[in-house]
Amino acid sequence: MRKYLAAILALALLTMVLPSCSGGIAPQGQSGSTGDFRLLVSDEPNDITDFTSVNVTISKVGVLSADSDNWTEINLVAPLIVNLVDLQGDNATEVWTGKIVAGNYTKVFIYVDNVTGVLRDSPSDNATVKLPGDKLQISKPFMVAADGSVSFVFDITIIKAGQSGKYILKPQIGASGAAQPFNDVTPAAPKHEKDTVPKGQGKNR
Repeated sequence: MRKYLAAILALALLTMVLPSCSGGIAPQGQSGSTGDFRLLVSDEPNDITDFTSVNVTISKVGVLSADSDNWTEINLVAPLIVNLVDLQGDNATEVWTGKIVAGNYTKVFIYVDNVTGVLRDSPSDNATVKLPGDKLQISKPFMVAADGSVSFVFDITIIKAGQSGKYILKPQIGASGAAQPFNDVTPAAPKHEKDTVPKGQGKNR
């Protein structure tokens, strides 16, 4: 009887010491603590002066964790339209703000549904503005501390493609990041709601 009780006690102690195999070990900094993350969009002036407006429609944003190699994707409650002409230089407007898991991050992306540009010299015609894909992505490491706050400026620019009359929208890594100075021109009443991070996280895409 004593041997039986001793065996049960030893098994119980072993269960307490070993980590659970079903969920794995939580990545560093992801034990449930969160911090405030604010994503803003700005425009590095290149060929933006050719336009009276360049409206970019954003539907989703995301960040890539360096600790777990997982994406956190955030769908905006409603697509947000930003006019890059108003965001030249240090001007930046808020796209999303909310809480994300504290930790280290390496990439930020925004999904762009549509881009329309009106040329200054041809206001009756929409310019052809091409995207490199359905999303713009920037690799720029940053950290979100537990109960801390980070504002990340995602800079995008518009460049004329030679003499073709077409333009390309692309991310500008040098003017992006969590340490970039910016002049906040976010409207007093944003058209989007301040979402919360969804529970599900997808693998690196």
